[in-house]
Amino acid sequence: MLAHSPVVRAAAARSLFLATAIITGLITIAIPELGASRGSSHFTPIFYHLFEILDFQGAICALLILICAALIPSRPWSTALVRWIGEHPGRIAAGSGALLCAGTLFVYQNHPLSMDEYAVFFQSKVFAAGHLNGQFPAPLLDWLLPHGFRTLFFNVSDQTGRIVTAYWPSFAIVLAPFTALGIPWACNPLISALTVLAIHRLTFRLLGSVEAAGLAVLLTVSSPVFFADGISYYSMQAHLLANTVYAILLIQPTARRAFLGGFVGSIALTLHNPVPHLLFAMPWVIWIARSSGNSRLLGWLILGYLPMCLLLGAGWFFFAANLMHEGMVPATTQAAGPTLLERVTWPFSLPSSNIAFARISGAAKVWLWAVPGLVVLAALGAWKRRDDSRYRTLVASALVTFVGYLFVWSDQGHGWGFRFFHSAWLVLPVLAASAASWRRSTPDQGQEGSELRAFIVTTALLTVTVGLGLRAVQMREFVLDQLRQVPAYAGTERRVIFIDPTFSFYGVDLVQNDPWLRGDVIRMLTRGKADDEAMMRVYFPDMHRVYSDVHGTVWSSK
Repeated sequence: MLAHSPVVRAAAARSLFLATAIITGLITIAIPELGASRGSSHFTPIFYHLFEILDFQGAICALLILICAALIPSRPWSTALVRWIGEHPGRIAAGSGALLCAGTLFVYQNHPLSMDEYAVFFQSKVFAAGHLNGQFPAPLLDWLLPHGFRTLFFNVSDQTGRIVTAYWPSFAIVLAPFTALGIPWACNPLISALTVLAIHRLTFRLLGSVEAAGLAVLLTVSSPVFFADGISYYSMQAHLLANTVYAILLIQPTARRAFLGGFVGSIALTLHNPVPHLLFAMPWVIWIARSSGNSRLLGWLILGYLPMCLLLGAGWFFFAANLMHEGMVPATTQAAGPTLLERVTWPFSLPSSNIAFARISGAAKVWLWAVPGLVVLAALGAWKRRDDSRYRTLVASALVTFVGYLFVWSDQGHGWGFRFFHSAWLVLPVLAASAASWRRSTPDQGQEGSELRAFIVTTALLTVTVGLGLRAVQMREFVLDQLRQVPAYAGTERRVIFIDPTFSFYGVDLVQNDPWLRGDVIRMLTRGKADDEAMMRVYFPDMHRVYSDVHGTVWSSK
């Protein structure tokens, strides 16, 4: 039946369909095998669960989308559609932003799911209040901040209780105005809308084609990973925007553009940690140094990096590190936390078999969280534009980002898609648009190219409905399951909730509080019935236990 489809009869569309279907089928088969061979003992439980369950369902959905796209005949409106998108990127950006705002509220439940998200959200509350650090009662730190989260997500003084995020602060600074206005859920959707405009601008500057820019935008907003990171509290969408703007500024470098590129790069370096932008930027710095013929442009680029790197990078690094040693006598300072060298090098290690399998799984995630065929098209675009140094630099940024994370020991843990690659994800829709926009010399070849583009557009439109729908349902159910691990107490009075993670899945991540314990709810990690009761008698003498279930207990004065 597929052979009679007008789209699949076109050689280019047929090749794209077959290559994508075969690789997607192999991934579908490999996911259970990879899980069985490596198992949760080799991956973090959350990475294993998301890949083994959610991504397996995503792989099956991708296969169904491909088959449906192949059965739908070529439509003449496909070129008109991408031209309209290319001519009206602002409308697509605004619509995407509105959709993502709704997604944050109703799919993601406006909840920082992982500690990566909560640590930045916490710091945005601190900045919104006009402070640099929060303040917990020092004697309560063992209840309020699990030991495993110290130095990894938060830096805290055991003596004074002052607390800040361990991440660099630029994303928290960006989020702070939204937090102050009571709309933190609007931050990443707005960043996503700006990213749509940036990808449109980058593609148009490279190709000079409205249709190509429209196709890049369509492939971007249709990819589930763009939706997922856009409704979350991760900093990955900000990395994507910053690196896209960075590339726009440097593809036609001047002294002014180089300086602005360095400034944007400094913000990207300090969003949460410097590795994503550092890997993406290395090929661009080398390209600028080699192509400029002198040190002038490179000097302006470096000059642009310096101010924010010194203030928000080095300045914050030493501020957060020194905070941990507050109130200690000099002899105990070294034992209080990691050394400077340890803090700089702790994320890195030599590649191992576990990380190799994690990165293979990550590559599969890139494939499954994008419009089916996007990676194949991007590879084709990279090959066709291999003689253009700008495209080679884009490709190098993507490859260096992926390979560089072979030297990071984490499999990524939480995260939608392969978030370690997301800072370079912009390369995929831009290269895919370039692959689909070449000109043919004969009418037959032109018709073949038109049918290829029609197939791509159809696949994208199916993904934006069916694919995003599946991922939205998956994410919503996952977040709700997480929130159900809070003791199911219906009261709304001021209360203290003890979280017992014994029978939960990442229940410790639910210990989230205001930086000064303001509000009606304080969440603590239980230290056992006796210790909890003793602490409550001292610090909350007016409260008593009013509720208990398998997930913990609730105390209030009611």
